[in-house]
Amino acid sequence: MPSLPRLAPIVLMAAMVATSPAAAVNLVPNDSFELYANCPAGYSNMFDVAVWTAPTTGTSDFHHSCANNPPFAPDVPTNPLGFQFARTGEAYCGFIPSSAAPDYREYIEAPLTSTLVIGTTYLVTFYVSLADDSMISIDRIGAYFSNGSVGPVGNYAALPYTPQVESPAGTFLDDTVNWMLVSGSFVANGTETHIVIGSFRDDGAQNTQPASGTWPGGAYYYIDDVSVEPQVAVDQPCCIAGACSMALPGECAAAGGVTIAAPDCEPSPCGATVATKTTWGRLKTIYR
Repeated sequence: MPSLPRLAPIVLMAAMVATSPAAAVNLVPNDSFELYANCPAGYSNMFDVAVWTAPTTGTSDFHHSCANNPPFAPDVPTNPLGFQFARTGEAYCGFIPSSAAPDYREYIEAPLTSTLVIGTTYLVTFYVSLADDSMISIDRIGAYFSNGSVGPVGNYAALPYTPQVESPAGTFLDDTVNWMLVSGSFVANGTETHIVIGSFRDDGAQNTQPASGTWPGGAYYYIDDVSVEPQVAVDQPCCIAGACSMALPGECAAAGGVTIAAPDCEPSPCGATVATKTTWGRLKTIYR
């Protein structure tokens, strides 16, 4: 939150960032923010949660049920901006994607457990809930995948990146009771090592609408259960230099092709070859 000071980061023990074999498919460590170094005593405290950081000077927050400084602590489920149970466990994070302060944005960032694989499709999901006391809601919160950390950035302006996954325009994230799913998929270019979540649109490009709260700071969202999972690869139409074949997405990309139903490929449309039809009686005369 912009009105509260940010403390210096601390060093986290390696054991806190280890992932369990059961959760190995999800490439986001500490995906529900349950691992932490300290119980939060105040806001602007992303140094308290394991792995995750705030990549800009925007002061995102870590909430946990162990917070012990009421009424100002980022507690769960009750905190100064509203009431919300964690979707999983006892913790979540919070950030401001649209503020009364011009172009003020907050983000959360984490390193993935492994670099994404070129040509592989990844499903990205996370859940947000608008804090009860927010005066506005917005329609687009996204996830950007970067090669290395995007921070530290010495300001709190909107990050100048296009998120690979973003909630749709015109659908306002205005539910203060339930957790709202934001999801999407994209094909990795093989360099992505970090995930950054927030609003990547400045005030001139961001859509807002009034909400029922009275907090003058703008919109505040809780976030929980962040997931990045590889999808099972299957052969898809691949157009290489005008010739169509079927290949895995990674194979197609490595060969310089485009995985798309390209109308200028031969044969056209570019797609799977239809199997030759025959009768069971004819097959019996061939395979006796």
